[in-house]
Amino acid sequence: MMGLDAMNISLTEVDVDMDQAEHRSPEIVAMNPLQTLPILKDKELILYDSHAITMYIASLYCEDTKLLPSNPASRALIDQLFHYDGGILYPHYRSCAYPILYENCRFVMPQQTKEVEYAYQELETLLKGRSWFSGTYMSLADIAIVATVSTLNVLVPVNKERYPVLFSWMFRMSQKPFYTTGNLKGLNEFTKRIDTGNVKDLQELKKSPRSSVTRRSTGGKLVDN
Repeated sequence: MMGLDAMNISLTEVDVDMDQAEHRSPEIVAMNPLQTLPILKDKELILYDSHAITMYIASLYCEDTKLLPSNPASRALIDQLFHYDGGILYPHYRSCAYPILYENCRFVMPQQTKEVEYAYQELETLLKGRSWFSGTYMSLADIAIVATVSTLNVLVPVNKERYPVLFSWMFRMSQKPFYTTGNLKGLNEFTKRIDTGNVKDLQELKKSPRSSVTRRSTGGKLVDN
């Protein structure tokens, strides 16, 4: 969603209520046997990895070459960061969040905290001497990483004193309009789940489908199309 908003690209978005096991419906399983979200259906093509989805949409429709450069070297740097996000950061999120969300655990285990903080140190090192992870300009890699790090920050806060460069980057990302429209609502909902174990207003999630442009025009709130 942040990628779409950063690129100013619209498509029809349909919310799937995982609390009601809608992701296990025959229609979803037929599209994605892994039963994960998001899913992109473009005619006969079906993708179910957020990095692949973002890259596909950007390759076809994005006119901003800073978000997704066309030269092979710069594109490889973004691929490399995508792999770090999916292969390192996201597993840390799962190991921290799933016991709280699904196993009645009420805190992040010390070893998991240590591993997340080690990842923060790696990110701090990657950012040294540059404004953005991919170099001079913000790219889709920064958007992918902030999606995961902002969520991890709910579980293991990024210490401003220990990781000043990472903290500064997070603040700059949080000031982007796409962060508000594409990330903030879900982040607040996740925080509520971690704190209370439930969501107060499930009915709001049922208002679908909606369009990307409508979501952006309402500051990220879910509204009827």
